[in-house]
Amino acid sequence: MRNYALFALFILITLVACNKPSDFGKEIIAGSNIPYEQLDTFTLHASSEIDDSVRTYVPGSVSLSMSNSIVGNVDDPVFGNIQAEAYASFAIERILNDSLNFIQLDSAVWEVFYDSDSTNQYGDITQAMNLEVYRIIDSVKVQDTLYSTHSYATDPSAVSGKYNFFPRPFPSDSSHLRFKMNDNFLTFLKGLPDTTFASSLNVRNNFPGFAIKAVGKTGALIRFNFINAQNNLKIYYKKPNGTRDSIKLITNINCVRHTMYKHDYTGSRYLNSKVNPSSDSLLFVQSMAGPRIKLTLPDLSYLKSDGLNFAELELTVADDNGKAFPKPQQLWLYKKDSKGEIVSVADGTIAINSGYRASFGGNLEEFSINQKTVYKYRFRLPKHMIDYIKGKEGNELYISVLGASSTPARVLINGGKTKVNPVKLKLIVSKII
Repeated sequence: MRNYALFALFILITLVACNKPSDFGKEIIAGSNIPYEQLDTFTLHASSEIDDSVRTYVPGSVSLSMSNSIVGNVDDPVFGNIQAEAYASFAIERILNDSLNFIQLDSAVWEVFYDSDSTNQYGDITQAMNLEVYRIIDSVKVQDTLYSTHSYATDPSAVSGKYNFFPRPFPSDSSHLRFKMNDNFLTFLKGLPDTTFASSLNVRNNFPGFAIKAVGKTGALIRFNFINAQNNLKIYYKKPNGTRDSIKLITNINCVRHTMYKHDYTGSRYLNSKVNPSSDSLLFVQSMAGPRIKLTLPDLSYLKSDGLNFAELELTVADDNGKAFPKPQQLWLYKKDSKGEIVSVADGTIAINSGYRASFGGNLEEFSINQKTVYKYRFRLPKHMIDYIKGKEGNELYISVLGASSTPARVLINGGKTKVNPVKLKLIVSKII
């Protein structure tokens, strides 16, 4: 354990040491009399493949559950159509002290805040969209881990909606929506057991929650924050003595927050690249269970007798990436473990555990090259490459968006066939004589 900790410290220092593409490895080899080579002419086989699903909800965890819940139905000429439906369950904050059988229900309003960031929206949020709220009729179990392919059955009739709604400019009462429930929902409430609003468990058992769905196509995906402290579902009622009161339900970290994603790649540039792989040298990356990059490393076993000082994987954003959709702010590098599960490479895990996530790389970086703006992603992976050269790791790596479940983004990357700025692996190797 002590040896691993010391090695992890060395790797972390190595990760932090090199910060600029033009300075690749300079800090590692400066002042050294040991013969070394900089190698970057490897043939890398890279392709794009569909990610089966992404994890959206982990019981009781904020960091492992999606931070935003996504709703929309967007046509993307590059990646095809994506539909997103969001689900939320509730907990009781203000219980009902009166008998449900003897109160008069007046109205119910669900206030939900959405992301006010106007710079990284997936699509055009100045276009009108139509949204509807449906009541979940499935069993919602807060102890279940959820993935993006999962959907809950809902009642066929909507209980509320927002029509011809413009996410931007924001409404005068800030970036939140007020869904006023219709009479059908009030009728449903009146038929619930008398103890429904006495505890959060009773609420979940009798009222599983809501789903928000887009009606028709939308110009953008909208990001809801279901656990915003200002969100609530208030049920207003009149007591037998005539005084008015309300029941207050909230969505907190102990409630389900989930998004189901559905992709249709028909007619998209991505699908065309899969049908005609020789006609395109682009790699496609999309969050929300969209395509990811699969990278196959060359055989480097001949370097076993040499010392690997540094390793960097460089990806360059394609010129025709487009501006209508946001580029991911950070990509991440993964491998398959012994069980076939996708997990972070060791260098990324070391960086996260040490509190220096940025040192691993994968961040979107902007450079000026020959008076032209170029965007790149760089990963520093000496630990993984040392293990790979020694035969301790497989030859496949996977690249996808960090926070892929709740961060709508996509990017086109120059592939291995690109003549200018292809995907590249750079190594600094000391020759041991």
